[in-house]
Amino acid sequence: MKSIFQLLSTVSLLKVGVIEADSNNTSTWPDPEPCSGNCSAIHDPSVVRRADGTWFRFSTNGNIAIASAPNLTGPWEYQGAMLPNGSEIQVIENQEIWAPDVFLVDDTYYAYYAVSLVGLQTSDIGLATSDTLEAGTWTDQGSLGLPKSNSYNLIDPNLFRESSTAPFFMSFGSAWNGIYQTQLSSPPDSESDSNGTSPNNIAYNSTHPVNGSGPAIVEGSFQFWWLQGGTKYYYLFFSSGACCNLPGNLAAPGDEYKIMVCRATSPTGPFSDQAGKSCLDGNGGTLVLGSHGENVYAPGGQGVIFDEDAGRIALYYHYVNPQIGYAFNDFQFGFNYLDLSSGWPVVVS
Repeated sequence: MKSIFQLLSTVSLLKVGVIEADSNNTSTWPDPEPCSGNCSAIHDPSVVRRADGTWFRFSTNGNIAIASAPNLTGPWEYQGAMLPNGSEIQVIENQEIWAPDVFLVDDTYYAYYAVSLVGLQTSDIGLATSDTLEAGTWTDQGSLGLPKSNSYNLIDPNLFRESSTAPFFMSFGSAWNGIYQTQLSSPPDSESDSNGTSPNNIAYNSTHPVNGSGPAIVEGSFQFWWLQGGTKYYYLFFSSGACCNLPGNLAAPGDEYKIMVCRATSPTGPFSDQAGKSCLDGNGGTLVLGSHGENVYAPGGQGVIFDEDAGRIALYYHYVNPQIGYAFNDFQFGFNYLDLSSGWPVVVS
């Protein structure tokens, strides 16, 4: 859960009983864990576990689709839209609501979302709140009021807080100069008055894809911390590559969507990859999960959660199963477990 900092101090030294593997060795990537029920038409999932043990999943589509399940594997049941009448934010005609990010703050659930259209840079990030997570209980709070800029795009929000006394940070962004981070107020409903600076650039990649004219897409950031060997690491997961191409226009192999990671010893960076390359000005990024086998293509839109039921860390995401189809509504919900015993996330079964 994105608000599980209370758990991490007691479980962060847990070593999952699996063999360590090189995250770049695709032969070691297992298929996604089983998923039953509403597992299709999923993009940019955000998963939380309520105190009563019920799992909730929020995803792009239908003004933010809400589904619930007794377990991370399901069966998932669609509950309704988070904002059935859309957002009160008005960015552009025929706008869409994307990429929810849900976080428990005290007794209130905060759901951040993006308002945009494909290719639009004048996007905005909004906030809705609920006491229960249930459909029909969400109140739209409108825009966070983050400053707009030619350097970034206000989409793909992710809230991060290390502990109940720590500051709130929000990372966001896609394309242009990549991922940015800013400090939010407490409670996290606006940019912090004490921030003192504009949002800071924390990840960028200038590499040009084989079939692309611009730099590689870097987006969908997600921050997560873990204590390993006495050192507290702050991980920045992100998606990179071409997300949603159809057959006949697929990205060159390796340029399709994939899940990357960088880490730092501070929540604000600087972030670097496993080879020591800067993830801001050195095109750094360690591959966590990419296309593999016959059933997994272009995984991304990820998040990380500690699965209390299994006692393990889970990486969840959307992906294409070519046996089902590449259309927007064919995208699947997937998750795997992570081994962090080496200090770097490795996908395991």
